[in-house]
Amino acid sequence: MADAAVGFVVEKLRDVIVQEAINLYGVRDEVEWLERELRRMQCFLKDADAKKNNGGIDGERVKNWVTEMRDLAFEAEDIIDTFMYYKLRRRESDGCIGFIERFTFIFDELVSRHKVHVQIERVKTKLLELSRSREVYGISNIGETIVTTSHPRSQNVIPILPQLRDDIDMVGFDDEKKKIVLELVDINNTNQSVISIVGMGGLGKTTLAKSVYNDLEVKRSFDIFVWVIISQQYTILEILKEILSETSPEDTIQTLSVKVFEKLKKGKYLVVLDDVWKADVWNELLKVFPDINNGSRVIITTRFANVAKIANPTTKPHELRCLDENESRELFLRKVFPNQNIETCCPTYLVDYAHQLVQRCGGLPLALVVLGGLVSTKPQTKDAWRKVVENMKGQFVEGGERCLEIIALSYNDLPYYLKSCFLYFGCFKEDMTISAETLIRLWLAEGFLPAKNIKTTEEIGLDCLEELAQRSLIQVTDRKYDDSANEFRIHDLLRDVCIREAKENRYFEVYNNNDNVDSMTMSNAARRLVVCNKIDILNYSNLMSRGLFYGVVGIINHLAFSALKGQLDRFKLLRVLCLYTSGISEFPSEIKSLIHLRYLELHILRLKEVPSWIGHLRNLQTFIVFPTVVYNISDSLWTIDNLRHVDLPCTKWVPPPNMGNNVPKNLQTLKGVNAGSWIKNTLPKLTNLCKLKIHRVCYYHADALSSSLQKLGRLVSFTIHYGQKIPLDNIITAFSNQHCLKDLYLDGSLSCEQLPHNDVFPQQLMKLDLLDSGLEQDPMATLEKLPYLKYLRLHRAYRGKQMICSATGFPQLLSLIIENLEELEEWQIQGKAMSCLKSLKIQECKRLKMIPEGLRNVLLDQLKLDYMFREFVSRTKENTGEDWYKIQHVPNISFI
Repeated sequence: MADAAVGFVVEKLRDVIVQEAINLYGVRDEVEWLERELRRMQCFLKDADAKKNNGGIDGERVKNWVTEMRDLAFEAEDIIDTFMYYKLRRRESDGCIGFIERFTFIFDELVSRHKVHVQIERVKTKLLELSRSREVYGISNIGETIVTTSHPRSQNVIPILPQLRDDIDMVGFDDEKKKIVLELVDINNTNQSVISIVGMGGLGKTTLAKSVYNDLEVKRSFDIFVWVIISQQYTILEILKEILSETSPEDTIQTLSVKVFEKLKKGKYLVVLDDVWKADVWNELLKVFPDINNGSRVIITTRFANVAKIANPTTKPHELRCLDENESRELFLRKVFPNQNIETCCPTYLVDYAHQLVQRCGGLPLALVVLGGLVSTKPQTKDAWRKVVENMKGQFVEGGERCLEIIALSYNDLPYYLKSCFLYFGCFKEDMTISAETLIRLWLAEGFLPAKNIKTTEEIGLDCLEELAQRSLIQVTDRKYDDSANEFRIHDLLRDVCIREAKENRYFEVYNNNDNVDSMTMSNAARRLVVCNKIDILNYSNLMSRGLFYGVVGIINHLAFSALKGQLDRFKLLRVLCLYTSGISEFPSEIKSLIHLRYLELHILRLKEVPSWIGHLRNLQTFIVFPTVVYNISDSLWTIDNLRHVDLPCTKWVPPPNMGNNVPKNLQTLKGVNAGSWIKNTLPKLTNLCKLKIHRVCYYHADALSSSLQKLGRLVSFTIHYGQKIPLDNIITAFSNQHCLKDLYLDGSLSCEQLPHNDVFPQQLMKLDLLDSGLEQDPMATLEKLPYLKYLRLHRAYRGKQMICSATGFPQLLSLIIENLEELEEWQIQGKAMSCLKSLKIQECKRLKMIPEGLRNVLLDQLKLDYMFREFVSRTKENTGEDWYKIQHVPNISFI
């Protein structure tokens, strides 16, 4: 991790020099020397990291050397950032303060410049001492080059992620799966029953449960399916909300319990409770799982046999074993050589190395997948594979610790910037789904992403995420319409490595309310602080911290702000601030002095205003605020030149932006704003916008919106919420010549009764949502001709009785959702229409008489029929229904 710290500081120093930010203040020479020497020392850190793990006295000495090197880098960063703080503060004060106060600032700056000289001289002395001791310990130059992938891939190719695909990852558990499936579908057992899968971390419990959950026979045996991740830090309230998926802010445990009970008793249910740590979870949830003798089932995955015994004392749990040698080899090679024949994929000259690597994993699936991910990034040469073998320790301890050692090996193999990116996953709640957008914005604010002229920082961030996924250090849980990664999750054992490395290397510290006071007041406190639980007062010693996450992992229960009162303004060098807090209605005034902030996220219930001093945060890149109500947003927000992303709450109580002549030219994301005069006056000037979400667009905005949209040539995603008589003709025409727009979401009644001709639709469109459109003519005639459309949702969008998809329509469509088309009676699918369709959902189409005949020719993976009339559902009943022959080939059919 020291190489990550030093590498990060080197890049920052270089940026400061290039921007000449210190040129006028007489410290340029010192900073250039510091950057040059730290870069030189960085080349020795990989060898030092390897030597410190060898144990013995020399290993301990090298470990101390690495620690001193890291702390020295942090000290250099603190010197420069503190100096820049005074410079920025003076710049903000020019012209708005009196002579005496300005003189005071100048005097402070002279003092700070002298301190910089003194502090850099001290760093020089330490650096020279470390350089001499490096030679004594025999630390050699390994070096590192900055690349974003070990094996460059085409941007059009989705990397294979074996850890997510059941057919690849499921090795060795076929017999166990068959047993569980038989227990689930046993028609002779009509009682509600609990099936437990038990095993240590990394053994494949969740993978097996997923394979069972998605099994064709299981899917056809149940009516209601629920998957809930429990983990160590759970609340019953959170679990109940996950089961329901749709809740309101007023819901309590009592009201949710009733709703869950009512939901589950409507049919035969299968509920998976994944990663249960305490028996109390089952004892509480048992109350809301109805037992009405219809054969409902609950699957529990857990590491603890006592949990399984309490949940079902009469049935022996399914205890998973480690994989044998052949199974281990198969799983390892599938990860290293995806989509190849396992018997022939490994070159003969590498077979012995593969055997050694497989043996080191001890049959633990997660270890095999992670190690395979590491090896897949290496050249297929003897030297490359031998080095991996040599870098692994000779002896591994049993169980999860073996896996942790292999994960640590994969972590140590990362380039320095990817180490920083990977450790950031430890800042989030266990088992939490994390958006790629959030991660990239945080990494950008921290300065982790390497600069490359041919790519944007967002593209570089996605490359980093893809490489971490390729190495199996994280999991992609969802992809967007264009196949780019959208959401991620990290295995809890991998998260343990993040937290362990972070604690050892002062990267971040997680505070829980059961921690002792010393952990909050340690003199060498971490660079980032994550506060998970309630504290009375924040008593943290490291005022040089760069990130504060306060309650960010407690999404449901926000923490009281009182613990931060009078504390925030002490952290003058913060770059990232996330506050999930309660008990305030005003913007915390302490934030005003945090002029280094790049990322600011504030979640509260109600906010009086975004104050005028927000404009003092000149470095702010991302601004996210989510109260229910915002009465006023100061115009000064739009004067911040560095502003890239603004995300406001989606409510009518947010005033339209009043940018005036202040145009944030770097703005790429603008979400949650209400329509107003700014559409005509300012929107056309925001030429770098990529994502735009506007609320309450009306017909009198039509001309201005159409004119403005034509000038936004980089727009990729455009959304209108709660529109009234939306001028669709004008909007579509505005996009007709654009080549970037891929995602279009229109919510609101349209001012026309039919869609315009497909020729004027944006031809690159890949995702389209039409909600409450009120069309009277069949929209399919236009939409089916869009050549790249992959996702289509029609919700109360069409009021006609007949809908036709012609013979060659929708050539790329993957997912189709048809909801609340209440007048629809007949739907025809002709010829080879929708030949690529994988997922179809039909919901509340009350007059639709039958499944379209043409669905026989569509190779669906999934069909959902929700809230349809009984007559319609009865026609689709397995084997006996009149329409069963049309859908019998679909492996996954579900009903609500």
